[in-house]
Amino acid sequence: MLRRLTLCLGLASILGACDPVVPIAPIEDSEFEGFTVYSVIPDNPVGIVYLFHGSGGSANFALKIETLDQSNELVRRGYGWVATESTERDGNRRWNVNNPSIASNQDLARLARLHAHIVDSGAVTDATPIFGIGMSNGARMVTLFGQVFADNGYPIVAVAPVMGRAAPSVQLAGGLQIPGYWVNAVNDTVVPPAGVAQDQQASAALGVTSVLARKGEENLLPIRFTRIPAVDVEEAELIYDQLAASGVWDANGKRVVDLGTAVSIVAGLTPPPGTGATVTQIRNQISALLALHQFTALYALPLADFFDAQRLAAEP
Repeated sequence: MLRRLTLCLGLASILGACDPVVPIAPIEDSEFEGFTVYSVIPDNPVGIVYLFHGSGGSANFALKIETLDQSNELVRRGYGWVATESTERDGNRRWNVNNPSIASNQDLARLARLHAHIVDSGAVTDATPIFGIGMSNGARMVTLFGQVFADNGYPIVAVAPVMGRAAPSVQLAGGLQIPGYWVNAVNDTVVPPAGVAQDQQASAALGVTSVLARKGEENLLPIRFTRIPAVDVEEAELIYDQLAASGVWDANGKRVVDLGTAVSIVAGLTPPPGTGATVTQIRNQISALLALHQFTALYALPLADFFDAQRLAAEP
């Protein structure tokens, strides 16, 4: 039990592990123009944050453990958030990141109408600061959304592209011209980290406030899995024991096989009996600790600090 408590306290300082990640405020489930919308909007929010899923995703991106952990921190600070989904609901289910027109890009146009709808509802005003967080294809979209909306007079303050590059039109313009908190991962093979760093550096070269957080690989610890709502400390130990027995990690939780072998072995594992975790929940946590192409809440505090700082700097 002492070992478990020590691990809990150590990882809790980084990831808030030990306590399950659940919404700290009721999430509204609605539709706008036939598309799912999830949102948490307090009275008089200090800002409104739009969330953008990656390829193959949906508004459910907002309900994932790592995303919730990030948005919970923002809600604690008085922000609201909104998540919807790309117009393309067949095929790759991606945002249109190639058309920078707020009029003819269906995604951008609908986001403008959605924002107007939220303003009309009285939840926010035309002056409420706007932010964005996007993962992968959503990272490209959040840069396009941020730049195009800023160019059209919206009060865009900052965006956070995670594990993804800038939209093509943003790159062609020389870089993102609004503050950005960029995140890449050292073992990401879907969007290699060098490309993300290149886009962040292009923005910084313009004199724009820009930060790059470089996600490294973490050791395997049992307490990480208590982030999953249906998993308690004992069940987390069962998951850990199964993973430790796979031969991917040593007794200290350090990976001892090549990354490709690790991914292959983990892909073949199923949750051990007696745990309430799903395969997807476990694999997402493993992908995050391996620094693969996976959204992470490791930077929940510094990202929220960044948004706070840019918001305060933008105040008249």
